[in-house]
Amino acid sequence: MPDDASRIAAADLYEADYVAWAEAQAAALEAGRLDELDMVNLAEEVGDLGRSAQNSCRSYVSRIIEHLLKMQFVRSPRDLWHWRGEIAAFRVDLDRDLTPTIRRRLPAELPAMFTQQLGVLQRRGMVIGEQRVLQALPTGYSWRQITDPDFFPEPQD
Repeated sequence: MPDDASRIAAADLYEADYVAWAEAQAAALEAGRLDELDMVNLAEEVGDLGRSAQNSCRSYVSRIIEHLLKMQFVRSPRDLWHWRGEIAAFRVDLDRDLTPTIRRRLPAELPAMFTQQLGVLQRRGMVIGEQRVLQALPTGYSWRQITDPDFFPEPQD
């Protein structure tokens, strides 16, 4: 049975060689050697996994909103196919990383993400006329529009 020195060694390994630490923790879990686990760091890492997955999906949704806005409101016909390709790729990545929990949580964040991305594009000088955008999209894009692989907005004049 490992003693406190073994647990301290596991914590030191976490700092010195994260990959070796992760492999050792996985091996201990698989073998049922729960007394060898570095519980403090393991709990932190498991929590970080969930946050990382949510942040990844948030990033994809933000990029989709950004590119939908560009397609719809930025007059640059030569870039339309590029933006369309970016949206399609971000949707594939989003679909890959979505979990049921993230799928339930993200739609509530859409208005804030929409406002943020509109602001970024305005500061970059790409979208001029917030009122025009808000008249066309008073509530932003819906979750269905963001995740629908066939939805691409028509450019606005």
